[in-house]
Amino acid sequence: MKLENNFSVAAAPEEAWSILVDVERVAPCLPGAKLSEVIDDSAYRGKVDVKLGPVSLTFDGNVRFVERDDERYFAILKADGREARGRGGAEANIKFSLDETDGGSNVRVTTDLNLIGPVAQYGRSHGIIAAVSEEMVGQFAKCLEERVISGKKVELAEQNDASASGITIFMGALKRWISKILNAKLSQ
Repeated sequence: MKLENNFSVAAAPEEAWSILVDVERVAPCLPGAKLSEVIDDSAYRGKVDVKLGPVSLTFDGNVRFVERDDERYFAILKADGREARGRGGAEANIKFSLDETDGGSNVRVTTDLNLIGPVAQYGRSHGIIAAVSEEMVGQFAKCLEERVISGKKVELAEQNDASASGITIFMGALKRWISKILNAKLSQ
């Protein structure tokens, strides 16, 4: 399934790019993510906790840069992980890039997500997964702006706050999903 997300930050492209490709610096801002190992300057290990409705999933996995162009502000990441309770896995190819905008940078993220095994049944509702993705990217962008770009250091204790509860993410995602359905019906 393909997920597309955008967000803006109040930083010039050169500054925003150097922050976005600093995985150790931005990982605490991704809700539910915990970086466990830096393999080298392009490969990392960690885990991500995600809640889809009543189901909580934990993926242990790897992410690595397969392409990175610091002059064009473009990168491709490959991520893969296994669900910790043996319910399958996930693979993702993530492309991100940024452009200059008035007052900052616009970041575009396109994710090709493939759920594997029993966990794939949770992917049947593309709308819910897209809404959860949108909510997570929104929380990531807010944390990035408030804690990283503003110059505040994200401490480990703050990382737990930044990961937010699965209920908070799910409720925000549910709100977005219902709003999209209602707007679609009203425009018919």
